[in-house]
Amino acid sequence: MSSTPSAVRTLLIPLLVPVVTLAVTATLAAGAMSSAHAAAPAAAPAAGLAASPLTRAALRHHTTNLRVASFNIQSVGLDKTRGLQRPWKQRRTRVISQILDERVDVLGIQEANPAKSFAHRLVDGPNQYLDLRNGLNRHGGHYAVTNVNAVNCLNPTTGYRCKPRNRAASFSERILHNARAVTLLHRGAMRYRAQGAGRTRMYLTWAFFRSKANGRQFLFTSTHLDTAHREVRRAQWKQMITRINRIKRHRLVIAVGDFNTTKFDPLDREMLPAMKHAGYGDVLNQQYRVNPTRHVRARSQVNGWLSTFNFLTRDVRRFGATRAQGHTGNGIDYIFATNSLKVLQYKVVLDFNPRTFRVVGVLPSDHNMIRATIALPAA
Repeated sequence: MSSTPSAVRTLLIPLLVPVVTLAVTATLAAGAMSSAHAAAPAAAPAAGLAASPLTRAALRHHTTNLRVASFNIQSVGLDKTRGLQRPWKQRRTRVISQILDERVDVLGIQEANPAKSFAHRLVDGPNQYLDLRNGLNRHGGHYAVTNVNAVNCLNPTTGYRCKPRNRAASFSERILHNARAVTLLHRGAMRYRAQGAGRTRMYLTWAFFRSKANGRQFLFTSTHLDTAHREVRRAQWKQMITRINRIKRHRLVIAVGDFNTTKFDPLDREMLPAMKHAGYGDVLNQQYRVNPTRHVRARSQVNGWLSTFNFLTRDVRRFGATRAQGHTGNGIDYIFATNSLKVLQYKVVLDFNPRTFRVVGVLPSDHNMIRATIALPAA
């Protein structure tokens, strides 16, 4: 989301009313929540048994930790230096470091511009999502994009003089995955039938993966819903649920994205229960106009009191319940997961000074990345 709708700004205000008691957010040691690629070696057999088929079969009976995330990285097409907003070249390093520091296994990104026309604003790639992938890998990552095609044209790299061809391209909604943690099985995309005025390329993108640690398959989706029109968002959200239910079959589901809807928006009164009823609820179990959240699903939270949109300000008090840290941030970005899955941790990723509540360094985007650690059962 490149700018905040007035409705979102209004709805964020009630969250920030101070209370007397300063709560402390519970955190887990970084090592406790190892990712799938970190968990596998811990369960590895002795060197002499490494190639044993019996041992490999035994490993597949173990639950493994899967770290998933959603990050609206702000389009390079919106580059400017105004206030605390910075161009992509200045933000890119922080985006890369946050993803790597969180050891994300599967990541849904939004606003990753696919156009080659902004190549001069990039560092190492023909478009923004490939520039991000290359940056991650040059800094030690092992990431792949599920679909590198920029457009649904005969020439998949540009929309200029496009001869339509379905290549499952999803405009600025993309999925990256750690190729050492999961195997890509299949991918697809859908352009929503309902589109807001001036925003005609809103997509759902998906991929089927298999965990390399225990063989479990799952469906991962990412989306970005319309910014300005609630009825368009409702139609898109409902079509998303219909499509997920059509393709998931027996697989577990993890659905992430920028839904442009807070829990104080009347749309969430309908759609949060709709997601849970469909079989994949919010990893925090948020409810319409309820704060603090009742019966929180995630076993622990880090910075859960922060909202996911940061208004491009260093003052954390503007978008976080700094004096009510038992509350849940009033975010517009979500992670949903099959109801039976155990959510070990939820985190709103932000570099800030906990004493001054000031953001440290360059703001990577106008959104904060959100990350969840999920216990993925064996196949």
